[in-house]
Amino acid sequence: MTSSKSKPKPLEGLRVLDLSTVVAGPFGSDLLASLGAEVIRVSPPRDGASTSPRDSAAQVTDAEGFTFALARNKKSVVLNLKDKADKERFMRLVEASDVVYDNFRPGVTERLGIDHESLKAVNPRIVTCSISGYGSEGSWARVGAYDVTVQALSGAMSITGDGAGMPCRWGVPIGDITGAFYAVIGILAAIEERARTGAGQHVEVSLLDGQLALNTYRVPQAFGAGMEFGAPEPRKGGAGTVPYGPFLCGDGKWIVIGVASNFWRLFCEVAGLDDLIADPRFDTLANRQANQAELESLIEARLLERDSDHWQEQLMAANVPVGKVNSIREAFEQAQAEARGMAVGLEGAGAEGVKAPGLPIKFMGEDDPAFAAPVHDGAENATLLDTPLAASVEPDGDPVDATIAGLATQSGPLAGLLLLELCGDEPSGTLGTQMLADLGATVIKIERPGKTDDLGVAPDKLTDLEITPGLAYYFGLNRNKRSICLDLKSDAGRETFLKFAAKADVVYDNYKTGVTKKLFIDPDSLRKVNPDIITCSVCGFGKTGPWAHLPAYDATIQALGGGMSITGTGAPGAMPVRWGNPIGGIGGAFYAVIGILSTLRRRRITGLPATLDIALLDAQLAMHCYRAPPALSGRVYPAMQRRGGSGALPYGPFLCSDGKWFALGITNQFWPACAKALGHPEWIDDPRFDAEAKRQDNEEDLNDLVSEAIAKETSDEWQRRFVDLGIPGAAVKSIPEAFDHPHVKSRDMLVSFDHPIGGRLKVAGSPVKLSGHPHEGFRHAPSLGEDTEQLLAQLAGLSRDEIADLRSSASVWWPAKGQSYARPSVV
Repeated sequence: MTSSKSKPKPLEGLRVLDLSTVVAGPFGSDLLASLGAEVIRVSPPRDGASTSPRDSAAQVTDAEGFTFALARNKKSVVLNLKDKADKERFMRLVEASDVVYDNFRPGVTERLGIDHESLKAVNPRIVTCSISGYGSEGSWARVGAYDVTVQALSGAMSITGDGAGMPCRWGVPIGDITGAFYAVIGILAAIEERARTGAGQHVEVSLLDGQLALNTYRVPQAFGAGMEFGAPEPRKGGAGTVPYGPFLCGDGKWIVIGVASNFWRLFCEVAGLDDLIADPRFDTLANRQANQAELESLIEARLLERDSDHWQEQLMAANVPVGKVNSIREAFEQAQAEARGMAVGLEGAGAEGVKAPGLPIKFMGEDDPAFAAPVHDGAENATLLDTPLAASVEPDGDPVDATIAGLATQSGPLAGLLLLELCGDEPSGTLGTQMLADLGATVIKIERPGKTDDLGVAPDKLTDLEITPGLAYYFGLNRNKRSICLDLKSDAGRETFLKFAAKADVVYDNYKTGVTKKLFIDPDSLRKVNPDIITCSVCGFGKTGPWAHLPAYDATIQALGGGMSITGTGAPGAMPVRWGNPIGGIGGAFYAVIGILSTLRRRRITGLPATLDIALLDAQLAMHCYRAPPALSGRVYPAMQRRGGSGALPYGPFLCSDGKWFALGITNQFWPACAKALGHPEWIDDPRFDAEAKRQDNEEDLNDLVSEAIAKETSDEWQRRFVDLGIPGAAVKSIPEAFDHPHVKSRDMLVSFDHPIGGRLKVAGSPVKLSGHPHEGFRHAPSLGEDTEQLLAQLAGLSRDEIADLRSSASVWWPAKGQSYARPSVV
């Protein structure tokens, strides 16, 4: 029997050739390497990173941060793919590899003769993955893209800011990171299908598609419920929660609170504002919303009386959602992050004293992975290029269960995978399971029974049902799933659930710590009926550490995780800003899906199950990637809207003549074309600006000149010029504007449903484009208990009489007539 200490890593034995650079590519391959894959960086001839010992007390530079965070755990060869002999060496590597991964501009792999069709000629099992700004086809395919431009074009910047001035990008490079997440998900899904078919396929991911998809529920709310999001409201929660957001404390630092109605009394008692509990101005959510400004002024005055540490400690002790707005270093050094091992050292010469983010996918009962220091370019040329490598060999996948596969709503690489979803409305659960359903998994939502007097709506009356913001929200996170209503608190309902669990591959929940144990459906209980099952739990702080029991909201996670400290205008005294989309939950969903897919591979090879523990806070920390090593050695990162992650300038949003904003993302290679586009070719050789370091030294002068130039034309005109030149620049779009673009439409990123309700709204498409599975349409989000009868009969194997008995005892439920969408509202 394999002990917990000797379990192999999930991707052990998987060989990946990594041709990628910058952030989007290396962040993804770092994830693969952290999960055990053998990742081989393939670099062109150049000066490589030093591996000589370093002073462990020395400040890690920004440039070193990229290397330590994104090149660790990887091998390296140097090849010139334009050279015939080196290309032949590369092809020999392909013969013995599983994945080739790149983020070249579209057309480059074809010109080099290393596109998917060329590579599968030497290895039919090869899975290839390409990340680019806008995808390989469409009117913008050849346009340069950076994180800031896809944040602008996607609509995300329009809902991020203080509501009064400049739109803001999230300080974490979420455009790049999202692209990496979707790439890894596509790769791992393709690997699972290859185990059944023996054939690889091509995965394509566009950074813009990824950002569009993160708008999740906002898309149907805009294209269905008719919502207009307007200016950002940093002090109002997604469900209209008040009080919410950042408040200044007596030490000049900020805390973020999330006081939903169930926390209102507790908050007032801790804050010493007991007289507000029953005050008719504030005693209900509606009254707090109506008198928001007055309430906030009272809270502001009270919180200024004590420091941020005091308020966080006291509110956490009362289980009220709260979080200090931490710097990146503070985020990694807080007690919960330290208990979860989220700052790790690197083993090997050249990384002495360096700390980098740990892996936020925790395998309960197993050791966290070790992290090797980066090696210099070409370190393995002799061992990997001179000696033929043995091809990886994996066992075939099990035959697909026809019944389970027949219940899937999508044709995809995960056919036959059965997942049971035990999730509330929050995206940490529902978005994760939706991604798996999009890829062909059979996903069954286990839902609470509806009200006894809910008879449902007749099918021919569904067209009259109002599309409320809450109903649109549901459609944005639950397509392609099945729904069954079970009372898990009843013995019969729980036993029925266990019949499904006995056949399931995965059970995924985002309950608070301890809930599954109370229901007797925790991992130990599930393994009594299914020893091979994989379980995945996602919650704010995970299952271990001093904060494991605490509630969390997106805003508090963003504050505690350090992201808010680097988001905003950076003006003195300015309120810190959270990202407009709920990245706290979204980040957890991504890591959960990647953890599940990697563990499915290990189970297929070794038979080992797994218990996954995903914390939203851990996910936030991991996304700091290249900023973490410098921050943990003393570097302080302020909010800087007009400077890129590598110090690129000009960068960020500038106001145009039409009152709209245009975001630039100009690295050194694009500076000459940018200067010409702005109508000032003389800037190219201006001694203040003719090198990136000089532009940084003269940042204020440069931004003043760029502001003056951009103010002379409309955002549409700047967009036309930058697209014509293929350089990174983008108008800041609202969410409806973002999706009303021919390039977006051509990539199936705005889709509807063949359904009386779903046909009246639209949702974001899937960013994972698979050569073996073109988009063929989505199934509507199921009504409450829509599939209960079918699932009880086909999957649980119950007779008609047994089903009738369960229904009469209220252990299972579906409406007496028609369909019901009467779930609790979330907005």
